[in-house]
Amino acid sequence: MHLNSALARQIADKANQVLKRDLLIADLAGQILAGHAGHAFVPEALSAAQTGRPTTSDFEERQTKWWPFVYDERTIAVFGLPVDTGPITQEAITLMQGLAEVIVYQHFLLDKIQSAERVRADFIRHLLTAPSIDPADIHHQADILQLNLRGAQAVILINIDGLEADVRAKLTHLSSEEQQLQIDATAEKINGYIRDGFKNLQENLVAYLGDDQFILLKGLVGESLTTLNTIRQMTEKAGYAYEVLAGHDLEQQVTIGVGQYYPDLGGLRKSYQDAKLALDVGSKVWGTGRIYHIKQVGMFITLASTSQERKAELAHQILAPLLRDDQLFKTVQTFLSCGLNLTDAAEKLHIHRNTLIYRLDKTKKLINLDPRHFDDALQIKLGLMFYQDQAAV
Repeated sequence: MHLNSALARQIADKANQVLKRDLLIADLAGQILAGHAGHAFVPEALSAAQTGRPTTSDFEERQTKWWPFVYDERTIAVFGLPVDTGPITQEAITLMQGLAEVIVYQHFLLDKIQSAERVRADFIRHLLTAPSIDPADIHHQADILQLNLRGAQAVILINIDGLEADVRAKLTHLSSEEQQLQIDATAEKINGYIRDGFKNLQENLVAYLGDDQFILLKGLVGESLTTLNTIRQMTEKAGYAYEVLAGHDLEQQVTIGVGQYYPDLGGLRKSYQDAKLALDVGSKVWGTGRIYHIKQVGMFITLASTSQERKAELAHQILAPLLRDDQLFKTVQTFLSCGLNLTDAAEKLHIHRNTLIYRLDKTKKLINLDPRHFDDALQIKLGLMFYQDQAAV
């Protein structure tokens, strides 16, 4: 266990703020870590580290007393107090030692918490992205990590655009390892916002997956849950997550992808793929800063790499009410083939223009896509294409 420069600076700044004393901190090799603009080597600091006994030196024309900082029965740094900032009594040294111990304890406690969070995040990442999983083994590991995976859950994927880059840009004076610690601390703070927003219920699991993305495995309530009857619940919860983060005035833009509910752990993995597709494709087509449910993104998933079978499955989910109504199905197909021209389509169908409008309105209510709008018409056309291609196989 050793002090890094960031932690050393924190101790030195706090000593100046609370105790009104200048404090120099050197590592075990005698190199100054904090309290001085440069990285000077101080032989007396090295001597204090090696012998465990205080020494005195003239450091930059200031008489300075150096003594080892012992934490958890080990010397982890060397402190230097300039004599001209006040008398160096045993009480002053004890106060300085106590202040440093509190800060170091808080730091390593936080690091321990973050380590536990990283283990949980790695486990969730493996669960959702590994080529294959053993459900029994996953449940066993989840129980050990105190993660509740035995209820109905679906995935909400939250992207906070540029989070890591912004943190690193503010900490260019630190090493990459120290920057990563700060990213971990920032991510855990945001994890806390989300957990608190959802009342820290055990069925809601939150983790930072890296690359600016947070995941919420959202617990679902209700009886006889299905993929279709949970869409509204998941969309509302995603909207609530968006509001929670907006309430904390984050500097970065938040974009959310929402997956559907499917039973069991295999379904949870599928829900993650849904959420990822919704987030990726929605951002490409309509931009960031919004919420995208996989059904809303619909057949624009052609912009992403996913299987033909998955596209056909999603097409059927989206278009099922239309596919069950032969009259509406024929009407929409004709309308699309006529280039969204109401007059031409009505003539080809041998119906009044108002009747055509009525049927298109009905279609919109059934599938939440309006054939008269270009983007929606494109989704319907792509969906029909994928569904019919798969049906012909």
